[in-house]
Amino acid sequence: MKLAMVHFRVGELDGVSLEMDKWRKVLEDTFNHEVIYLAGSLGSSKGYQIPEFSLDFQPSLEIREKAFSSSLDITQEKTLEKDIRGLVSKIKPKIFKFIREHNIQCFIPNNMFSLPLNIPASLALFEVLQETGIPAISHNHDFTWERTSYHPSCSLIKRYLEEYYPPSLPNLHHAVINSIAQGVLKEKKNIESIVVPNVFYFEEPDWVKDDYNSDIRSKLKVSENDILILQATRLVERKGIELIIDLIATLNTKEFRRQLASKPLFDGRSFSDSDKIILIMPNLIEDVVYKEKLEKKCLARSVDFRFCNDFFAHQRSIGDNGDKIYNLWDIYSHSDVVSYPSLVEGWGNQFLEAVKAKLPVILYEYDVYKADIGPLGFLTTTLGSDIQSYDESGLVTVSDEKIHAAALETVQILQNSQLREETVVKNFEIGLQELSITALSRYIEKLLSFL
Repeated sequence: MKLAMVHFRVGELDGVSLEMDKWRKVLEDTFNHEVIYLAGSLGSSKGYQIPEFSLDFQPSLEIREKAFSSSLDITQEKTLEKDIRGLVSKIKPKIFKFIREHNIQCFIPNNMFSLPLNIPASLALFEVLQETGIPAISHNHDFTWERTSYHPSCSLIKRYLEEYYPPSLPNLHHAVINSIAQGVLKEKKNIESIVVPNVFYFEEPDWVKDDYNSDIRSKLKVSENDILILQATRLVERKGIELIIDLIATLNTKEFRRQLASKPLFDGRSFSDSDKIILIMPNLIEDVVYKEKLEKKCLARSVDFRFCNDFFAHQRSIGDNGDKIYNLWDIYSHSDVVSYPSLVEGWGNQFLEAVKAKLPVILYEYDVYKADIGPLGFLTTTLGSDIQSYDESGLVTVSDEKIHAAALETVQILQNSQLREETVVKNFEIGLQELSITALSRYIEKLLSFL
């Protein structure tokens, strides 16, 4: 079968593009289908490009701005509808041409029918599916009701959101990434869906220390005996990183430092008065204000930290200044614990990375974790699931009791090598069984049965 996987963009490092690559691997390697990417921009991938699909296509950008701006009057609304319909009429022939040239037998749109990022592209694809009856699987990663930025400016856009995000068609089937989204979709739209969780490459070789990454600690100016707590997520406010600062501040008290120094760490290292517990943050800083709040809190609570995104990229390389650039997996192999205190997640990709790296995890139990991930049986150190309050900067806190209990467990997992090994091995086995590329084959097989 020839399938078209559709998105506004492909070949980038955003979560949707990365999940599309995993689906494509399974569809081609396991089910022997031919997959073609259809997108507005192709990035590093090969595929078929329709520029009007792009997130950066200027006329569609202007439409999106008008659709979710302040209220439009009747004249402005009619002009907006005319602009949308004009673009739809230009895009549809290009989709039909693509179908003819590549003999497309199935479409798999990603977020095209769940977020109104390019309204004309979504409407054009919908009408093509409606007119041709070609079977399709809508892979919905996010929905408008999960965001706060989609307030329709007029009745036209309100109607579009109701009818097309997502739409109902007899030849269109839906996949969502968690059971909460599945329930809300059924409640709001009376649309059935199958949960296909995000997965990871558990089948690939372990990430290890090697000649290339052996100097990471010296590059980050940390000693071999320092304890590294890795916060691998992007820096945005919903990641709850401030909770880990509170945890490290507690671990730095005399009570816990004395415990850490009382016996060797899990790998034989010793922890002395001069050694540090350091929060490592190697990913993109997407919210500068939040970064400044975290930095201020670290300084106030005497927590050592590293914002070190300049040293890391998607692939190993040499920077413009001639310095070595590491990939994110390199820092996993030198870290002792992974922190994942996210307050809100659609799934939990960095959690899966930690499990793949065979590192223990400290986390806040966000809703999707409680609903879908935790019940699989993962062993973690938890910060609970209840925000106690917000400080004067708007940063969240949990109870002192939760922080203290998590600190006790963290010391255990840092010192008890047998407990640590049992924990990370069990977690890896669960990941391999339930959330791997092999597991994705089972989920996709259910969806393909509808075609």
